Amino acid sequence: MTLRVHSRLILSNLFVIGFLSVLFGYFLNFSRLALAVFIAVATTFLSGYVVRVLVSRPLRRISDASSKLAEGDLPQRLPVTGDAEIAAIWTSLNRMTRNLSQKMRELSDGKQRLELILEAMGQGVMVLDRTGRISFTNSSMVGVLGIDRDLIGKTPLEIFRRPELENAVRAVFAGDPGRILEIAAGNSRILQAYVAPVAKVSGQVDSVVVVFHDLTDIRRTERMRRDFIANVSHEFKTPLTSIRGYAETLLSGAKDDPKIASDFLRTIERNADHLEALVSDLLTLARLEAEVPATREQVDVKSVIDEQISARTSAITERNIRVTVECPLIQVQADRSRLSTALSNLIDNAIHYNKAGGEIRISAEMQNGTFNLSVADTGYGIPSEELPRIFERFYRVDKARARESGGTGLGLSIVKHAIESQGGAISVTSRIGAGSTFTIRLPV
Repeated sequence: MTLRVHSRLILSNLFVIGFLSVLFGYFLNFSRLALAVFIAVATTFLSGYVVRVLVSRPLRRISDASSKLAEGDLPQRLPVTGDAEIAAIWTSLNRMTRNLSQKMRELSDGKQRLELILEAMGQGVMVLDRTGRISFTNSSMVGVLGIDRDLIGKTPLEIFRRPELENAVRAVFAGDPGRILEIAAGNSRILQAYVAPVAKVSGQVDSVVVVFHDLTDIRRTERMRRDFIANVSHEFKTPLTSIRGYAETLLSGAKDDPKIASDFLRTIERNADHLEALVSDLLTLARLEAEVPATREQVDVKSVIDEQISARTSAITERNIRVTVECPLIQVQADRSRLSTALSNLIDNAIHYNKAGGEIRISAEMQNGTFNLSVADTGYGIPSEELPRIFERFYRVDKARARESGGTGLGLSIVKHAIESQGGAISVTSRIGAGSTFTIRLPV
């Protein structure tokens, strides 16, 4: 197109020059020569103007539009102007603009979708570049690591202070297909890290992605299960060993002595009762941990308290303990069975760990939309360093006193599950030598 226009202009100029030469040869006087020169100059300016209007200005506009396209400035539509050939260029640019706009929208949508997916993941995601530094993390990394500082530009060694992850990243960059390892993070967290390469189309590893799974709760559960099995085995072994020993002694001839036989049989019976109580508590705890939904019914709190006290009249009288109850006529929506189970274990503890001639105070009240039920004793109290663990299974503050009282070590754990399964909470305050107060809180 440009060559054709320039050819036309050159032919026009040659024609003008030839015409002026003829005029010059024909007219020999000065005035006519001056007129010819003036006409030639005017024709030259006119030709330049035509070149500017027809070629230079449209080409400049096309160049400006192309520069904007290169910079990413994609207008909705470019103006189609000029002759047919110039208009064809504008039409091509418009078509290219539409195609580029569509591709950029698709890329932007894909990137946004990927970012939303990564942000929605519960696992922490970390991407490292060729230098081994972090180039991207999702928001879950904050929860996984328990930190809120910016991680971009840092190395795994700077974050975890352990070389295992750093070495795994280097190995993957060197050609390892991927690695899985467990590392310790802050706040006593245990993380499983899956390290995988991110390769280009050519096959070269461009970056490495690390996906973190928080195994802290899983490992804690496994440890609790191991401890539970060990504790159950120990709790069963002690009375069973005692029963077997006394039984073997009786069979060896001690049964012929009425006094010895009677003492041994009472000991066997006491250990058998302890085993029965232990099995009963284990079954109760298993039912509560089975996540069976709590039932809801109108419960007369005063009647539940009276039932539990009446069932322990002999034990209360034997230890000369005074029981006071401060409970107005209150009815709450609760699981009666679980509330009775929790109150039963709290009263048992208040009896067994109280001083002879001591006191048990049971009080109930409604306060700010919450039902509060407290059981206080005047016993020996619990050391403050022991309070965080007293609701653990088989945890005993005073192991000798607990076994003398026949406790299984599961009572407070049962209380905790029985109350929390109803959406409530259990708390304790205690002071050495002044007793303890356990408070049940249930939402109304």
